[in-house]
Amino acid sequence: MDKTCPEYDIQKIFSMYNPSKPNAYAQIKGGPLASCIKGTIYLYQLEDGVYVKAYITGIPNTNNQTSSFHGLHIHEIGDCTVGNKNDPFTNAKSHYNPTNAEHPMHAGDLPPILSANGIGILSVFTNRFTVDEVIGKSFILHEKYDDFTSQPAGNAGSRWACGVITYY
Repeated sequence: MDKTCPEYDIQKIFSMYNPSKPNAYAQIKGGPLASCIKGTIYLYQLEDGVYVKAYITGIPNTNNQTSSFHGLHIHEIGDCTVGNKNDPFTNAKSHYNPTNAEHPMHAGDLPPILSANGIGILSVFTNRFTVDEVIGKSFILHEKYDDFTSQPAGNAGSRWACGVITYY
């Protein structure tokens, strides 16, 4: 074994994880541009970060593909009112970014979710925020994938779905 590699005790990292007891969640629902989207995103506070699990259905196919990536971000405000039908969920404001970092290093930047036949499942661990810090914020699912380059938010396209993060 390479002595320069850190040791990770997966049992310890996930010792606080109980799949039936998330600390917070968001019910995500599609807006006027993708009304069939629905799903649940769970957040679990662990010792060294947050485990995020997303289950989303009804994601439209893009570019006649049965599989496509979509940006998934935490936004500043927990307001999922539709507002403008052509540009929904703008009241959620921009990505959650308490340290004013450049994209893609915002606390609210998450990996894109892959949709296959309209179903997207994501499982990710992050240490960029705690559950308590994102209560009252919102998850936004975007039309396109995040390019991880364009400023300020990755050029992920229209906001298709939104869900407010609340305690479980």
